[in-house]
Amino acid sequence: MVRLYTRTGDSGETMCMLLRRRIRKDHPLIEALGSIDEANSFIGLARATAREELDASLAERLVGDLEYLQRLLFRVGFTFSGKQGLISGDDVSRLEEIADSYMEGIELRLFILPSGTRTSASLHVARSVVRRAEREILRAFSTPEGQEVPDKEAILRVVNRMSDALFAMAAHVTVKTVGLEYVSI
Repeated sequence: MVRLYTRTGDSGETMCMLLRRRIRKDHPLIEALGSIDEANSFIGLARATAREELDASLAERLVGDLEYLQRLLFRVGFTFSGKQGLISGDDVSRLEEIADSYMEGIELRLFILPSGTRTSASLHVARSVVRRAEREILRAFSTPEGQEVPDKEAILRVVNRMSDALFAMAAHVTVKTVGLEYVSI
């Protein structure tokens, strides 16, 4: 049996593959990776909820696009480990296509309430966690160690567009199920 635990992190440090040394778990690089992981988990929750809650035609498309986002986040995380060429402008273009396809026919007035069904609410949570990951990534890039991360511009573009795609998915699901609720100012 393989043990899941190694006990090497009990002192509050973890291995940073980018730096090839152990660093504190609260280092901005590790915080950014943790936020990416958390975003991935919330996208997974939205996938699971969509399978349970939505009709098959809407769920199938959404689940496929969400799986793409999850796999893309893994590539972003691997880039934090020093791997180059795992993300590109093609990913940005695909995220833009995803966002545009879900926003087709939706007219936004003011701000919408992040609610609707469990699936759309889960998508909004995933979107806000991706936005937080973006802030953590920026914080990590501002450290001397963060300068070592390859493809920084591509990472920022991908994560920024990913939150747009998640917003579009949430709005689309809400329109198709219960209708948008707007915030009046």
